[in-house]
Amino acid sequence: MKNPNRQARQNRRAETGDSVDTIVVCSGRSGTAMQYAKWLMETLNCDGMEYNKKNLGYVSMYKNVVYIGAVRNGDIHMLNMLWQNYNNFGLDGRNLFICGVGIGDAESWSYFRLLRRRNGCEDQSNVNFFILPGRIRKDRLKMLDRSLFKDFVTGGAYGIYDKDDADLIIQRAENNYDGVSRDALEPVIKRILELN
Repeated sequence: MKNPNRQARQNRRAETGDSVDTIVVCSGRSGTAMQYAKWLMETLNCDGMEYNKKNLGYVSMYKNVVYIGAVRNGDIHMLNMLWQNYNNFGLDGRNLFICGVGIGDAESWSYFRLLRRRNGCEDQSNVNFFILPGRIRKDRLKMLDRSLFKDFVTGGAYGIYDKDDADLIIQRAENNYDGVSRDALEPVIKRILELN
């Protein structure tokens, strides 16, 4: 990821004439969120960083903040740290783009609504919320993740999601779903450019 410091950002924008004042923060466990972050950075020629608690404050230097994180049990990985520091980072006047990468149906209104609500994105006017299709490989899960996966597919999903959403997520999880697509970023890119 590019070094997100103010001088490097200003120098690169001066050299390239880039007018997209955006940083992408990526927080994930399997690399899918990272793939989306890299595609977005390439398309917008913007800065990015892997989620790191001590460097998260860099977001305060950008007009547009894109947070891409893996969805796990209905929660976007580490997004709560961004909300806990909302005022410290001066995020009130910035455009926030929250992207959850999950294996549920990105077109399902109930799935979308649940993730938006659970992740604190429905009450803030400066938040643009998106779901990006993810990927799962059950044979590549780490030891702890394997037991969580087993609990999830044997009923845990029904305690979080509507039945239809849970059924689909379980079916996809058991069949090594891969929905990752660069095209899924188009609505995110379009919205960033509209607000830039």
